[in-house]
Amino acid sequence: MSLILGHRGASAYAPDNTRAAFELAINMGADGVETDIHITKDGIPVIQHNYEIDRNSNGHGYVEEMTYDELLQYDFGSWKGEAFKGEKILTLDECLEIADKSMRFINLELKQVMHQDSGIVEKTLELVKKHKMVDRVLLSSFDHTLMQQAQVLCPEILTGALYDESEVKQNNIYEILKDAPQYVSDLGFDFANPHVDYLCEEGIVDKFTQKGIGVAVWTVDKPYIAQQCVKHGVKCIITNKPDVILKAVKEICD
Repeated sequence: MSLILGHRGASAYAPDNTRAAFELAINMGADGVETDIHITKDGIPVIQHNYEIDRNSNGHGYVEEMTYDELLQYDFGSWKGEAFKGEKILTLDECLEIADKSMRFINLELKQVMHQDSGIVEKTLELVKKHKMVDRVLLSSFDHTLMQQAQVLCPEILTGALYDESEVKQNNIYEILKDAPQYVSDLGFDFANPHVDYLCEEGIVDKFTQKGIGVAVWTVDKPYIAQQCVKHGVKCIITNKPDVILKAVKEICD
């Protein structure tokens, strides 16, 4: 059966990429979460989607231009409701501590770096190994060169190619749109991580499967689409609503 991963946790109901969102996803029955990693000015991997913190905190500025201690000054929960007031930004270390205790699987997205010497791949792998979670982690990124670095540094870890149309155009990797299964296979990655719109092509999941590539699809919040994903053999379904999608998947499996 497909693994159900909370997209930045149960982010339909709790502030994304926070402890509250992760714990809620697990309490709903999710197998794990998909989350995002940035590097602070002082070299600490933290959990945050956007490059800047304006959308989801009471602060302003870019993660990579702030120290971890500076980021700790801000509230990352209140924007979603008073019940989440006081949520602090999580470090990757803290995230993996939660994952080790309560998740079967976790998808870590490495964000494209503003500074090439950030060491995001090395620092992420160091913490994954520290928590002895190499066999429960999928690394992915829109920057596929980061995944190639991860392959060299830790050949046993799972790697995935994230893509959607805007990122394909931005990075000039039109080969993905021509023949995504061949592109991912040529890179030697274990997973393709496409936006759900890319699964509309008939038989596309089978084409990946035939090459030994798993599919982790985002972001699936509609029950009937989740059921189609299961039928087609998608390995991981990433959703903002783990409760809704788990119910839909259970119905089809029953």
